[in-house]
Amino acid sequence: MQEAVHCGPGAVAATWLTLLVIWALAAAALLATPVGRQAVVDERVRVVEALGGTVDDPAYAALQTNPPYWMYAASGGRALLLPVVTLAVAAGLALWPGRGAGFVPSLSVAVHASTVLVLQQVVATPLHYVRESLTSPFNLAALMPWFDEGSVPARVLGTIEIFGLWWVLLLAAGCAALAGRRAREYVGPLVGAYVGVAAVVAVAVAITGGS
Repeated sequence: MQEAVHCGPGAVAATWLTLLVIWALAAAALLATPVGRQAVVDERVRVVEALGGTVDDPAYAALQTNPPYWMYAASGGRALLLPVVTLAVAAGLALWPGRGAGFVPSLSVAVHASTVLVLQQVVATPLHYVRESLTSPFNLAALMPWFDEGSVPARVLGTIEIFGLWWVLLLAAGCAALAGRRAREYVGPLVGAYVGVAAVVAVAVAITGGS
């Protein structure tokens, strides 16, 4: 992370573009297959039903005719890779009280930390194909199936990714490098924010879905 915080705007942009291209290639490789297209349909149905809705036969047929490819970016922890999220994280790091870093160094930290999120998608793509599902195989609910499916604890664990936690640790290391302080001072707040957002999303889905 020491090198990342000293990158200029051009180097940050080049790194970011490279990561997005790798992600796009992984997505294209999956979504170009019948399995991938069916997976986005199934994911859309799963989300609608989780929110208390239903998908009738005509709606399902329409989804199969025009698969909702945007569901790929909205599932499996991939939303963290969206440019708007990267920019928001960078803005948050730049505005963190007491750090005194500018936006470009903060963006560099956010971009370089997202390398592990791209790695997750590269590793997960063949697993999505084999499992015929866009659900992340790296969330805590999949790795620690201790709670009933649909329960609030299971939903919370299902929104927390192993690679997401790794991403948070890299953000903490970047913050420490920018501020010249120890990374552990940033780990707690950042992990708390990540888990807190995951919990809010999980509880909102549970309440909306009546489950």
